Amino acid sequence: MNAMSDEDEEDVDRFTSFIATFRKVEPNRPLVVLLEDIDSLAGENRYQTARLLNILDGVKQIEGVVYIATTNYPEKLQDRITNRPSRFDRRYKVELPNDEIREAYIRHKLTDEDIENVDINEWVKRTEGMSLSHLKEVVISTIVMGREFEEVMDNLEGLKKAPSIKGSGKVGFGR
Repeated sequence: MNAMSDEDEEDVDRFTSFIATFRKVEPNRPLVVLLEDIDSLAGENRYQTARLLNILDGVKQIEGVVYIATTNYPEKLQDRITNRPSRFDRRYKVELPNDEIREAYIRHKLTDEDIENVDINEWVKRTEGMSLSHLKEVVISTIVMGREFEEVMDNLEGLKKAPSIKGSGKVGFGR
């Protein structure tokens, strides 16, 4: 079993303290709490899972709160998180955007002038299998940073490979 770091424990304590204080000020206001990448908090054999369960429906449960969790790795979550009514009652799989959604996203992000200067059909075709985060990167790198579309696509394809470590043994990420 992994030990919870002091920083993780402080974050959980801060959260429960904040919610308790908030409830004193706004006792009836409904709240939505987003737990992004829940697998990092409550993955396989983690001590943090017990802390999370106390927040969701244990000793530290807080009324009037809807919890929404995200993960890219649902298989890492224990059954006591995924298979218990009232903790997370519904599951949704968000698929990668299809051609229509990618085109709508790109058109929404570009100005009319930008649209005149790019081949939207090529962008839609070449971004097949990419997430909205990838599309955002295409738009920012190409339109905002002025890089060539082909260079941006090559870079994104390169990200699918394991990063190579050169020199100091540290991995650096940048644009």
